Amino acid sequence: MFTNYLKIAFRSLIKRRLFTVVNLLGLVLGLVAFLGLLAYVGTEWSYNDFHANKDRIYRMVVNESNDSYEIFLPPGYADVLETNFSDIASANRIAGFIGGGLVAIPETDLVFRENEISFVEGDFFQTFSFPIARGTADLSASNTAVITQAMAEKFFGNTDPIGKSFLLSNQFGKQEFTVTGVLEPISFRSDITGNIFLSIHTLENPANRPGNDWADPNGFDSGFVNLFILTKAGVDRDELAGQLTSFIQKTPNSEGTTIVLQDLPSLHLGTSISDPLPTVTKMGSVLVFLAIAILILAIAYVNYLNLSSANILTRIKEIKMRKVLGAHSWQLAQQFMTETLLLLLASLMISVVFLYLLAPFAAGIFGKEIWFGALQKPQTILNISAIIGFCALISGFYVVVLSGKFEQRSQLKFKPESHLVRKSLVVFQFVISIGIIICTLVIRDQLSFMQSQSLGMNVDQKLVVEGPNDVGENRSSKMNAFKQSLEAQTFVKGIAGSNTLPGQGYNFSAGGITPLVARLEDKEYSYSMFIIDEQFIPTYEIEVLAGRNFTSDEADQNWNNLNKVMLNESAATQLGFETPAAAVGENILWGKPFEVVGVTKDYHHMSLREPIKPMIFLASQADGYFTLVVDPAQMKEAIAATQKTYESVFPGNPYTYSFMDDKFGEQYEQEAQLSLAFSIAGILAILISCLGLFGLAAYAVQQRIKEIGIRKVLGASTQSLLNLISKDFVILVFLAMIFAFPLAWYAMDSWQADFPYKVGLSFWTFASAGVMTLAIALLTVGFQALKAAWANPAKTLKSE
Repeated sequence: MFTNYLKIAFRSLIKRRLFTVVNLLGLVLGLVAFLGLLAYVGTEWSYNDFHANKDRIYRMVVNESNDSYEIFLPPGYADVLETNFSDIASANRIAGFIGGGLVAIPETDLVFRENEISFVEGDFFQTFSFPIARGTADLSASNTAVITQAMAEKFFGNTDPIGKSFLLSNQFGKQEFTVTGVLEPISFRSDITGNIFLSIHTLENPANRPGNDWADPNGFDSGFVNLFILTKAGVDRDELAGQLTSFIQKTPNSEGTTIVLQDLPSLHLGTSISDPLPTVTKMGSVLVFLAIAILILAIAYVNYLNLSSANILTRIKEIKMRKVLGAHSWQLAQQFMTETLLLLLASLMISVVFLYLLAPFAAGIFGKEIWFGALQKPQTILNISAIIGFCALISGFYVVVLSGKFEQRSQLKFKPESHLVRKSLVVFQFVISIGIIICTLVIRDQLSFMQSQSLGMNVDQKLVVEGPNDVGENRSSKMNAFKQSLEAQTFVKGIAGSNTLPGQGYNFSAGGITPLVARLEDKEYSYSMFIIDEQFIPTYEIEVLAGRNFTSDEADQNWNNLNKVMLNESAATQLGFETPAAAVGENILWGKPFEVVGVTKDYHHMSLREPIKPMIFLASQADGYFTLVVDPAQMKEAIAATQKTYESVFPGNPYTYSFMDDKFGEQYEQEAQLSLAFSIAGILAILISCLGLFGLAAYAVQQRIKEIGIRKVLGASTQSLLNLISKDFVILVFLAMIFAFPLAWYAMDSWQADFPYKVGLSFWTFASAGVMTLAIALLTVGFQALKAAWANPAKTLKSE
């Protein structure tokens, strides 16, 4: 019986080519979008799931107030945890990317600048399941290292790197490290990444961290590590967290502190939309893509249902004859389900082929690599199979319902029922399409707003040169020689030094900073610290509201010895000063008194996704980065001359440069990728909807072809015939707008709520989306209407 259904289904699809092609195209587009977005969502949900101990590894998070969660903790707590809690198998300290610097290979001329260098625990690779290609990956000894396969080939070529050494020059000086292990490529689905992993025991020796006492791996003063706890089997997380909280609250000034243990798989997305713990990506963003995937698939399937219901009109005789010959409704359902199943399976196979061909472009669309293996998981395959089966089932019964309730005495007088359901589905399609278009426009407006707002500083015409790591002796004099040499160049209008950059972050954060008379709330405040020289403020054109800038002599003394600072407005306000001028000349306490010499106007050090933080500027002849103000017309000459000077003063250090405006703009990549993804989704949604509209218009014209012919014979104009055919569809689009506008407004208002600086929702954004959709719908329907209006009535009425 099924074979017979299959043959009839195949013949029916071949016979109705327009119906088949339009449906096949719509379903393929919908399935490609659905599977692509599903792969992205599956990728995001699969982060960190390859570790064998994933169910027993937790990141320690400290909550000092209701809305403040800290993940960078003092490393000294690791030993305390292992000593006092028997349920903890080990505590891992990870100091991410603080070891970046210059790597030199002994007995060769090879020198590389590497930034992804972390200090980790000795048994790090026994706790986490990163695949080891060679060696033991044991970091229990000082000055040992584990590197990736890519680094091994880069440093040592095809020779065995185990036991070999390299020299690393960074903020901790120049040291030699011995390779104990080589890693297979680290999965991009890991939130813990890096190219070089150094033993954190190296920093236990004060000689290996000269002038950097904050980096004591057993200290309690600075929070610069993530603490990961490996529990013993069968330990209850919440119970252990309660024990840790009770222990920590016994220490002075920690009565309100609570400890939260965040399991390893939830580091990436969290456990829910409302999860307050720090994560790499917001679950809400991923769920938005999942919703878009489902909605686009729904649009494609609604297309099929609509065209199937319209197709009934051309198969009335077939249905009547089947009924007369005794066919039951369930037999009709089986026939139409077979046709749907055949079409869906064909669409799925074509979609998989297209998905494979488009896979290389996925990273460009989503801004990250996509793991298409997520689609091969048994659960995913089961879900897709269930969706196909459900769609086939629904389509069979839906077509039967549309065919009317047959009675034996009235089968030859059959007429299809009302088109209300079909019109409702068309409205549903355009509600989704208009909503996605509005979301795309709002995201674009928000991105444009953030990129065009005044930052309170000038990042244009700034050439940034990364400072040297291996300077050798007379560091200060070499830095001055480099600056003076560039200042003498005509193309350089200014040069400044800093230890980090706007848009990149801060040097560190610090708490415990108070006015002379400490207040109760001061223990909850933290400040972002930024180390700069005396030229940074004028170079970036940051306005000084009160007091003065640092002097050259003050920068020479270094902030550790100077005891003078500058504040931004937010820091001055948080410290209790009524005006910027009131802060100048006053002392603040940070272990010892520091005099405030100036207050700057607030500026956006980071992107407009973040509120302006209270900042404290520290004076130093900073040499992490040099910012040059360069005439754009001489930029090429400036780069060449700067490189020549740099390589002359700092031989052996790679010359690396970038442009400040580009570097700052990189912060908006997430919004740009989101805008691109929504744009593609919007195009697909409106295209699929219009495919269905095209098919429905074709069937509408076909059913009224003789009416149109008679009207034309009686003198009807082309315009009146266009209005006749188009008006019903235009009404449906307007109905869709009525539903789509409030839904899109609510969704985008909620999305913008996360931004401290937002563009708001404009009437013109909604109007533009509506007009755009209406115009596309009119073009789609108008093509069929014009085709009918221009047809020769003699041909359409010849059978009458």
